[in-house]
Amino acid sequence: MSNQPPLEASVDIGLDPDGVWALVSDLPAMKQASPELAGTWMLGAPRVGRWAVNLNRRGWFAWPTLSRITRWKPPAHDGGRGALAFHVWPTDVEWSYELEPSTRGTRLTERRTAVVDPGAVVRLTARLALGGADRHDAELLDGMHRTLDHYRRAAEH
Repeated sequence: MSNQPPLEASVDIGLDPDGVWALVSDLPAMKQASPELAGTWMLGAPRVGRWAVNLNRRGWFAWPTLSRITRWKPPAHDGGRGALAFHVWPTDVEWSYELEPSTRGTRLTERRTAVVDPGAVVRLTARLALGGADRHDAELLDGMHRTLDHYRRAAEH
């Protein structure tokens, strides 16, 4: 598995940033939005530095990850711009959600940083259980669009 590029998807949502933040910042409910996330468990309220254990799944295969919140910025604190990010091990990537006011209400962007120099466990897992890194990245990008569409539908209905 070579380095994998960053992934990004965005959607415009007809709701103010505070309303979108209420949806995105509900970490236990994120499993309803994300096709790959089966659950997140965290002791205490989310904040920068807080750790979580996550369970991911793809078909029959499930695997745990450990994450640490690196950004927690509600939009009310920055003129409607908000951000939530967490660093995930063992892939050593950052996943983030960024909110900014738009003409429609809020532009929500989900990103995953590049996978650089993955370890042996990550390479083996990608090859044997996830159909290869490129295939998994294509699934992740599709999942990002599905996640954002879930938040859009939840916000607008």
